[in-house]
Amino acid sequence: MNETKTTMTGYREVPFLQIRRTLQSERAYESHAHPTLSIGFMMEGKTCFQTPHGSFLLEQGALAIIPPHTQHSCNPIKESKRSYVMVYLDAEFCARIQARHFKEASTLLPLTSPLIFHKALFEEFTRIIKALIEGYSPLHVKALEALLETFFWLYTKRCVIQETEKTLHDVVRFLESRIDEPLSLNDLAKRFGLNPFVLTRHFKQAYGCTPKHYSLDVRIDHAKKLLQGGTPLALCAQYCGFVDQSHFHHFFKRHTALTPKEYQVNFIQ
Repeated sequence: MNETKTTMTGYREVPFLQIRRTLQSERAYESHAHPTLSIGFMMEGKTCFQTPHGSFLLEQGALAIIPPHTQHSCNPIKESKRSYVMVYLDAEFCARIQARHFKEASTLLPLTSPLIFHKALFEEFTRIIKALIEGYSPLHVKALEALLETFFWLYTKRCVIQETEKTLHDVVRFLESRIDEPLSLNDLAKRFGLNPFVLTRHFKQAYGCTPKHYSLDVRIDHAKKLLQGGTPLALCAQYCGFVDQSHFHHFFKRHTALTPKEYQVNFIQ
């Protein structure tokens, strides 16, 4: 029986890009979010792709599109394995590409669909990513940037974008800056002069999750960066506001389907 194998690949020359490849996996994990624009595709098998827009069956031939800070999960069909690739693209980098076509793109504009069926785009995207997994090449990176220009031109939603309510924006900035010591919902609401239930309701409408879940996503993402840099697990737990290493291990695996050690060992740079 084949065992699950996951590798994370990052490039010093290309800080806006990371690639995760998982082979022969039956692992499942909880709904979570990333600060990046994530694009995934199946190499083998099928998976259940769940987003705030609904549940979809993801197979070879389609690209799964996950905007930044959007709750999602991609879990296996019962008693089956799947192999897949996830590509993580820095949101500010993507917004700069969008801005070449859409003047209002000071931040990443919304995209039209969580699933894209475009044969030529799919084949070119998967070809470039598979080549990058095999080894870094500036030519492949240029090809990816050119493809993303086409992608954003075709699939950016043409609409008027309203700014996030200032108070919620301030709450998000606070959560992202207090990774080491997250506040309770009551303390957070008190700090911003809101009723806890009102804060939760408006936050979920804007971000698709509770402030607590958002904070956990941010802390897990920061832990990934620390692990990539070789930070010991115990210090990662401490820096990211977890009670202890066991607590860190539990939540990290629930979010990524990997233990912190597995993630650190399998990160390639």
